[in-house]
Amino acid sequence: MNTRAQGPSDFRFTAFDFDTAKYDSMMDLLETTRGKLRDISLLRNVRVVRTLTNRMMVMAGYGSREAMESATEAHNTIFSDFAEYITDTPIVRSGEVVARVNGEIPRDDIKYMRFVRAIIDPSKYDEMMSVVNGGLLGKYKDLSGLSRLLLIRASETHMIAATGYVSKEAADAARENTNASLASVSTLLDGEPLIREGELVWFYQYNL
Repeated sequence: MNTRAQGPSDFRFTAFDFDTAKYDSMMDLLETTRGKLRDISLLRNVRVVRTLTNRMMVMAGYGSREAMESATEAHNTIFSDFAEYITDTPIVRSGEVVARVNGEIPRDDIKYMRFVRAIIDPSKYDEMMSVVNGGLLGKYKDLSGLSRLLLIRASETHMIAATGYVSKEAADAARENTNASLASVSTLLDGEPLIREGELVWFYQYNL
């Protein structure tokens, strides 16, 4: 249920604001990047989620930390091609998957995603993971409409939880579960978590 042996081991998250008047042409350009993405070693998948009217979250999964770090130049080059669409400096975070739940929905059927960014005291990391592995993950195992839950340690102080659902309705139905999970670790967090969510608008999957 929480093994790291399934799927990408490391993820890069890039959040950026864009000019909504240029959305269609931006998405057309995005479609042309598939060939470039296929050339990036051990890049397993890329999901693009519209979390606000003018904001995107790009989630890229790699087969290893080394592959992700080696792809940094390619990542920067691709994003430079989108300069005319991006209205602010992108925020980039990356890290290793430290917990995982595979739900009943195949990963290719993810249509909606929720991202939770939390700040932690590094000295409380082990305690938090004890809570996560001690029962919190089990609340998601049989959650209707869930495809994936990934918990990533993006830095010593930053954790990102990414959950993929079959629909917005399924994500809405799981909101109480999300709130209860955050409440169970609230004393270990530094401030309120930041929650962003939205529809999946683009998907790349490398097929072996």
